[in-house]
Amino acid sequence: MSRSLWLSRAGLALFISTAGIGIAATPAQAAATGVASVSGTSRVIFKAASNKTNKVVVTRSGRTVTIDDAVALKPGKGCKKVDASKVRCTLESPDNVQVFLGSKNDTVVNKSDLAISVSGGSGNDRIYGGPRNDSLNGGNGNDLIYGGAGRDRLIGGMGADRLHAGAGNDQLSGGYGNDALYGDAGDDHVSGDEGNDKEYGGAGQDQFNQSRIPYSSTGADLISGGGGNDYVGYELRTKRVVADLDGVKGDDGEAGEHDTLLSDLEYLEGGNGNDVLSGRSGKDMLIGGPGNDTLRGLAGNDYLDGGPGQDRLEGGAGNDDLYPDYGSHEAYADVVLGGSGRDLVSYLAYTVPVTVDLDGASRDDGIAGEHDTVGADVEDVAGGSANDRITGNASANRIRGFDGADVIRGGAGNDFLSGDDGADQLYGDAGDDFLNTGGGLDTGADRLDGGANATGTGDDCWPQDALDTTVNCEYAKLYWPTDLLF
Repeated sequence: MSRSLWLSRAGLALFISTAGIGIAATPAQAAATGVASVSGTSRVIFKAASNKTNKVVVTRSGRTVTIDDAVALKPGKGCKKVDASKVRCTLESPDNVQVFLGSKNDTVVNKSDLAISVSGGSGNDRIYGGPRNDSLNGGNGNDLIYGGAGRDRLIGGMGADRLHAGAGNDQLSGGYGNDALYGDAGDDHVSGDEGNDKEYGGAGQDQFNQSRIPYSSTGADLISGGGGNDYVGYELRTKRVVADLDGVKGDDGEAGEHDTLLSDLEYLEGGNGNDVLSGRSGKDMLIGGPGNDTLRGLAGNDYLDGGPGQDRLEGGAGNDDLYPDYGSHEAYADVVLGGSGRDLVSYLAYTVPVTVDLDGASRDDGIAGEHDTVGADVEDVAGGSANDRITGNASANRIRGFDGADVIRGGAGNDFLSGDDGADQLYGDAGDDFLNTGGGLDTGADRLDGGANATGTGDDCWPQDALDTTVNCEYAKLYWPTDLLF
């Protein structure tokens, strides 16, 4: 079994480290009079007048790019004057336009099919991208930015900005100030940064970053995922985070932060402190990260990953997947409670032998010296890649050993046991059990012992080959199911 995440976080680290570049625009790039010129074979650069209110429109016809402003401008290299406020630039293969705005309240509208890069100045600018992958930076001031179609990068900068990404998988950064950010359609990366921000993902699988360097990110933000499976992360925080996905106003984040996480978010990640994370009534994914965390899935079929630290995982109602130390490669004394429903505890990432039983006894589970406590309200177990010993309880358990020479006992109840690769020993014990070697590449000599029966139906044993031994099995066949349980 592989760890199945609802969201791909590829590219998030790059966004964290680079989205702040260019937050402060460079009005010094602007000129006393606007100048348009050709750079290379594919780019037009327009430096707007620094002390005028510019209203710039970009269009294209074939190899000709036209810059039209409300104020006077002049042609530079590769461009010709049409009238006092319009120039045309001819390029070999036009691809993009770069615009530097001035210090007034400027407007840029891209009506062409070219990509556009805009650096705003200190005014309250209005910037409209086009259908390509645009980079739009408002600079200082209270800016309004529309990305349009394409994979756009929108940066508000200083001031109370309003960013609308439009269609496409976009990156939005509010910068300093109380901003409103709208991801709209697409799988977007959204970061309000400093200030009390309102962040809306829209349709798609969106990611909200609540701990981006260099911002403290501790303003009172409101975050709404919209449609799709959406993620919010406090993963770089060093202080305790208490957060839930219930939509209650102002009860999330660090002490005194007062974030509001709405209930249309599905995936919540903590930071490096001793965090308390809670889900909602739907299907949630909670990741504790480093620290001694408490994760509560509540109602719904949830995925809980404690990460490094002595964590407490509470599945709540629903069929939950519980990972005490997934991928941490270290052993911590975790408490794993399933709650109602059919719950799974997984040691799948472990490469050393684990011992797990479902009797609820304190501190007797995990690898040697780990001292996990797996509650009796957990029904299913996934072992690791070493020689594991796993014991069920009176419930109808489902247990897979995976790799290694495992010893698996079902206990009372009608159990499903699968050894998978390795020379395994499977004991159904009481109940009408299903014992399976796992099939596939399993070449070990397995022992399948059905044990006592609860009814006349008896135990079903499915060895893979003649190397396997079956005992107390009322039904045995050299075959394996293609659809194992988990």
